[in-house]
Amino acid sequence: MSEALYIEMPTRKSGKKSLWLRLLPLWALVLLLLGGIWLWLAQGRIVSAHAFLDAMIHVVAPEFSAPVEGFFVREGDSVRRGQPLLRLNARVYHDRLAEAGREGAALRGMAGQASGPPTMEEAAARLKVAQEAEQDMVRRLALARNEEDARLRLQQDSVALHVRLQLDLRSLDAQGGEQTAGKSRYAAAVKSEAQARRQMELSRVEYEEASRMRAALEQELGRIRQEMLRYKQMASRQRYAPVPSARLEEARKEQDGTSVDASLYAPVDGRVLRITGAAGQMARSGEALVLLLPEGAAVSENYWLLAYFAQDRAGAILPGQPCRIELEDGQALRGTVQEVLAPQVLPGGKQEKPDGTKVEGKISAALYTPVRISIEPGDKALPLPGTQAKGVVFTRNIWGFYGF
Repeated sequence: MSEALYIEMPTRKSGKKSLWLRLLPLWALVLLLLGGIWLWLAQGRIVSAHAFLDAMIHVVAPEFSAPVEGFFVREGDSVRRGQPLLRLNARVYHDRLAEAGREGAALRGMAGQASGPPTMEEAAARLKVAQEAEQDMVRRLALARNEEDARLRLQQDSVALHVRLQLDLRSLDAQGGEQTAGKSRYAAAVKSEAQARRQMELSRVEYEEASRMRAALEQELGRIRQEMLRYKQMASRQRYAPVPSARLEEARKEQDGTSVDASLYAPVDGRVLRITGAAGQMARSGEALVLLLPEGAAVSENYWLLAYFAQDRAGAILPGQPCRIELEDGQALRGTVQEVLAPQVLPGGKQEKPDGTKVEGKISAALYTPVRISIEPGDKALPLPGTQAKGVVFTRNIWGFYGF
């Protein structure tokens, strides 16, 4: 009897090379897709034509005119918020306030007040008059403070305008003055700078007058409230306690004069950029004596990059887009677009081609779109404002990925 014969076909051996060859088109497709995505993201990176660091320079200025006794810091020192920077000689200002208080006391004496102890009815009547005077003085003081704030804003605006026009005039002088800019343009710049200087001086005088008026009203309000307290005590105790002559003289001195803080303090953490005053000089109200450059925690709020981009690509830049900031010292920092401003020419009359090369000679001024970019500080200290830099804005993303 014949036996069954099983015939089995040999299996084909599949090597790694054949599997890799089968997956090769898939890998090529993936690489091609990644390359296309990378190229698409790279085309969305917009490089600035001109950029520089800018910062909010904090100005330390006195509220009243007084001589400078001395400075506690030097240029380049790091200071903390609230640290005293300099001290003024406020003796003259204090004497003026005391003189105003004495004149007010003399006028009150001329009005005629009883020298003897007042009765309970007289104390109540005086208290009512003092309360009405307090309400009127509070209204007048509110108006005076509002007027002082308005004068201060006008003074700050006039100072900023004068600084801007002065910088524009210096920029024209650096470019060759009247020969390069033209006679009419240079004359207009000189005239505008002179008018801004006169307006700045006028606003400074008006602010000082408003400040003195506010200080006098505050002193008068304090006196009225002291009288109200005294009359309340008289009405409740129904008696008049005589004060010794020495204590009476001391109380009169405290009433006539108000304590004036003659020290100026740092508004933020920073580094002393410049000291514009000197010990012994007469500092006027609102005059800048110390310039502070923010450091530490204040850098992110008071430091930014001002970058100018060509108009043909600036339309894709929107607030909130990430940026890369490259500084001259090799630092590469991160940033975010904060604000897109109106198109304007490059500062200082500079002109550049799209490839970054500068153009010499007189040409038609091209418009660029300025963008304000916030800066995330790194480990090193940031350079001074005005330092040249380069900003790159990432305008394209895939599910929040902007590239490396």
